[in-house]
Amino acid sequence: MPRASDILIVLTYAMIAVVSALAFERLGLMSTSFAWLMGAGVFLIAGQAHSAAARSIERREMLAEIEALKAANLDLAEEMAEAQSRLDTIADTIRAEAHQREETLTNEVRVLEDLVRRMGAGAPASAANAGVASQNPVDIDIVRDALAANRVDLYLQPIVSLPQRKTYFYESFSRLRDRAGNIIAPAAFIRAAEDAGLMAEVDNLLLFRCVQIVRRLTQSDRRIGIFCNVSLRSLADEDFFPNFLDYMRRNSDLASSLIFEVSQAAFEARTPGAARNMGRLADFGFRFSVDQMTDLNSDFSDMQRAGVRFAKVEGQRLVTAIRNQEPIGGLEAGAIQAEDIPSLFAKYGMDLIADKVEQEQTVVELLDIDTGFAQGHLFGEPRPVRDDILDETTTQPIRRSA
Repeated sequence: MPRASDILIVLTYAMIAVVSALAFERLGLMSTSFAWLMGAGVFLIAGQAHSAAARSIERREMLAEIEALKAANLDLAEEMAEAQSRLDTIADTIRAEAHQREETLTNEVRVLEDLVRRMGAGAPASAANAGVASQNPVDIDIVRDALAANRVDLYLQPIVSLPQRKTYFYESFSRLRDRAGNIIAPAAFIRAAEDAGLMAEVDNLLLFRCVQIVRRLTQSDRRIGIFCNVSLRSLADEDFFPNFLDYMRRNSDLASSLIFEVSQAAFEARTPGAARNMGRLADFGFRFSVDQMTDLNSDFSDMQRAGVRFAKVEGQRLVTAIRNQEPIGGLEAGAIQAEDIPSLFAKYGMDLIADKVEQEQTVVELLDIDTGFAQGHLFGEPRPVRDDILDETTTQPIRRSA
């Protein structure tokens, strides 16, 4: 159906033709029939001109639409190319993560196989102590079996801020279970391992298991900080530590969540090899804590250089040192005000943590000197990590070497 504008244009051309014919006739320029023929000619010429103009406009519009379609097609092609690029990037990332996980798992298996093999090689030592084996609370084979089967539980105790008592960190404690599910007390398996000459291997496996579980725990919350005990034997073990260092390098993202803890006695007695390995871990961003500090007049600068960022002092021991105005951090007795003691630790890059806090009165005295953190049964006892989280960390059992 013609548009209204087209009808009006046709009527306009018709009127022009009629007027032209009447004008030719009235002016006597030509006969009536010829005048009307001329009017018809004017109508046809006007129609042809209009048609040509309309086709020109349509052609321009069509060309514009074609150009718009070409531009849209180019934009679509670019978007598809960008989408393909993103898919390729995602695929590369997935492949890289899979490769990294495979390398990490391979490294874990290599470390575990080596440790379990070394524990197996220690069997003759257990046999040599057969005379005292019956006196041990647990047999070394039970310890070997618990470690190889990954029956290692992680207990966590909160470390809170004062005075808010908000949990900022946890200290981890490792416990073993036998096949019946009974907890093997640390004193029991430590004595068995010492009698068998395998304490270094047990320390290393417990440390490795602790790191594995901590890695799982921190996947859901990177803000969590966990103190993991490490023995001097592990730090000085040049057979174990290179692989462990490589493993920690691949898991350097744990550096903000994992704090390795050694006792003051172990720290001060560390060998050059242990000090070197501590330095390597510090190079990867890992921090250290020194606990069981009984001598507060220690070399704080040495601790700072070694990467120590936390110092744990038994709450009552700290209170006694304050009351007796003992020398602290190389300063003479009475040279520092009690409320400035935490600041002295902070000067050397360390946070002071009062541990083994059992009474509210101790908390009051700690608050008097602005102690920032505290730990002890008063704030929460060590509790096992949920079984479902522990199950997620389980790896395939490691075969013993023949």
